[in-house]
Amino acid sequence: MRWRPSRLMKFRPLLALLAFVSGAAGGAAACSESKSEPTPSHPTALPPQPPQPQASAPVVKKAEARDASAPSAPATKEPEPSIWDGPLIGALFNQTPIMSDMEWPKKDEDKKGRDKDKNKGAIRIGYIRQGQKVPVIPEPHRKSNCKDGWYELVQGGFVCGRYATLDLNHPKIKLAPHPPDLESALPYEYGYNIANGTPLYRTVPSREERMKLEPWLAPKPKKPKPPPEPVEEQVTASYGEDGFDAGIPLTLTKATITATTTDPFGLGEAEAETPWYLRNYDGGKPMVTLDELKGEGPMERRMVKGFFIALDKEMTAGGWKWWRTTRTMLAPYERIMVHKTASKFHGIWLDETRDEAKDLAKTAAAFGSPAVTFSGERKPTPDLCKPGSKAQVGIITFYRAKKYTVDPSRKTVTAGDPVARHTVVRLTGDRVRIDNTIYEETDEGWWIRARDAVKTNPGPPPKDLKPGEKWIDVNLTTQTLVAFEGDTPVFATAVSTGKEDKEDKEKDYTTPTGTWRIREKHIAATMDGDVASDGPYSIEDVPWIMYYHGSYALHGAFWHNNFGRTRSHGCVNLAPLDARSLFNWTEPRVPENWHAVWSTPERPGTLVVVHE
Repeated sequence: MRWRPSRLMKFRPLLALLAFVSGAAGGAAACSESKSEPTPSHPTALPPQPPQPQASAPVVKKAEARDASAPSAPATKEPEPSIWDGPLIGALFNQTPIMSDMEWPKKDEDKKGRDKDKNKGAIRIGYIRQGQKVPVIPEPHRKSNCKDGWYELVQGGFVCGRYATLDLNHPKIKLAPHPPDLESALPYEYGYNIANGTPLYRTVPSREERMKLEPWLAPKPKKPKPPPEPVEEQVTASYGEDGFDAGIPLTLTKATITATTTDPFGLGEAEAETPWYLRNYDGGKPMVTLDELKGEGPMERRMVKGFFIALDKEMTAGGWKWWRTTRTMLAPYERIMVHKTASKFHGIWLDETRDEAKDLAKTAAAFGSPAVTFSGERKPTPDLCKPGSKAQVGIITFYRAKKYTVDPSRKTVTAGDPVARHTVVRLTGDRVRIDNTIYEETDEGWWIRARDAVKTNPGPPPKDLKPGEKWIDVNLTTQTLVAFEGDTPVFATAVSTGKEDKEDKEKDYTTPTGTWRIREKHIAATMDGDVASDGPYSIEDVPWIMYYHGSYALHGAFWHNNFGRTRSHGCVNLAPLDARSLFNWTEPRVPENWHAVWSTPERPGTLVVVHE
């Protein structure tokens, strides 16, 4: 069965909508995000329907998220569509699925049959994260596949009552992690795990459990004075015909000959029995797997140094201080460092009067990204960022780049003021070679060395592109991205795609080329894996994910600032500000208070073209 819009979505006039709901529903339910919900009928904004812009979900500032007693920020009033004051349903789990009909997918349908066989059953069209609330028709439709009853959402789709509730005072709703901050460059704060073996707990452990699972907390016993070493007979170990290793006789005591020759790494029995997380790796990374990190009892798993967790709030329990994660796990406070160094870089919307451009400027300012202004007269950049045009967007990638002045004779050049790395410039297409160095002119009249920047170079549009249809061009050679509406470029930036290694296949993460559509979008989701050459990695709630081909996605990367250079394991890394801006522009749009959405034949995803 195929997804269809909720019947309420067909009622466009507000009065007709409210009249219908008041007849179908008994009472209204609370929707306040604060712990004290004053009334059960506080209004929330009705979700817009495509192709209208995505409305904002209630915003929780990060300072408030840390304080469990602080009230949530009020719902944003921009834009201000019709008002919904009907009942809401809240998600009880981290991923409360939203189905296209009152059925579950048949075997392998969700992965293989979404577009090939439309009669294989319902499909998942999105999910809601624990604590999030959405408008609902409060009539349960009980079926054998959901004894608690299916509930139809006003925004479209169905949720099973086993995974959601109309009781907004339910403990899982009241105590849920704070919702993502959709107005910020990052939806959550993130913490960096500073040491191997840090546990993530499901529940607050007892003192005994914690001492057992975190042996480094126990006081170190004083070392007794070693007894005098007895003098032992020396012998020479024979290696090869001459008994020499690099020309030096190998002399060992009788007591250590066996241990040394059978323990080439010099670990000894004590070290060999030491848990992986207590060993010294001399700056290296333990080669364990994610399965080996799984715990039991109160401990969900251990973490390797360098793992990231998404932070909900600080808390004290059991006499200890903790970080609670967005998955409601507990991490020892002293083992987590709050990550404060996310990139402030962002690209540009070519038309500065667009709403997206204004939103990006506002979000960038709040995120601490320096504003760049120019009051002079700009030189023309005809056909900026169009395929084959000489006028393109450049992004400075060299740390010591400078502005240059080219003499009118075009034979000499003078270096001027420095240009900050990741400065974005519009290039007129005029270029000159002086002393075997190529210089390119910016629309502000000064020049850059071509080798100091990457430059957009989009390819031709995909076949069968509809007039005005959105699509994204990713150039692996130049490490740039250009977004289009039809044949009109609208946005340009630098990216980081997969690192290439032609000599070692295990280290070759080249991003595949091809044309796809965005399949699903997540405000944030965990990415992890086992890498043969690098060991395991895990980053909770990677922001602004747009999957387009298998596990390949466009997504925000807050953990590095190397945009304009290859870096990733194959995905297209975007600076957080760029990722959020594109996430809000691409299709399908995420309905208000949903955490993720899947494309459907009726709501196809934006085209993504990756080429060299």
